[in-house]
Amino acid sequence: MFIVKPAQITYAAITLGAALWCGALVLAPVLTAQAGSPGPVGEFLYTFFHRVCHQVDDRSLHIDGRPLAVCARCASIYFGFFAATLAYLFLKRFARVASSSRWLLLLGALPMVLDVGVGLIGIHEVSNASRIVTGGLFGLASSFVLIPLIIEAVGQMLPARLFSPFITLKGPPHA
Repeated sequence: MFIVKPAQITYAAITLGAALWCGALVLAPVLTAQAGSPGPVGEFLYTFFHRVCHQVDDRSLHIDGRPLAVCARCASIYFGFFAATLAYLFLKRFARVASSSRWLLLLGALPMVLDVGVGLIGIHEVSNASRIVTGGLFGLASSFVLIPLIIEAVGQMLPARLFSPFITLKGPPHA
């Protein structure tokens, strides 16, 4: 018998959600490049993501000359979160330590804040490379804090009986 726990279903939902989110970021320019214009789906994606990002063209990564649906920093936050979500299963021990300390979130945000701050006062030129590195660090750090919190919150909010259709699945018979 193979048993699926509510935490596993929640983790799978987080991973799927992150994959779909990152896929949508890439889909917008791919559709635009193929059609020559965003079309209805591409237009919807650019409009949707404009609510969470400024989408300044020279601060964005491009596919075939078309910008992703968000800027380079936002894209690296999302892709960093997704990458760490995939690695989460292999780094559970680290994840348990990280989730107990919210300092990891602040530590992950610090390089991003410094990058923006020193750029604003003119100490250094903020580039897409610095946006990618600092955003990626924040995305990685945030996943190890947020995933355990989300799993715990879902476990506390939803009674186990809601997961009962998924909890006991028959597997191959044991020899």
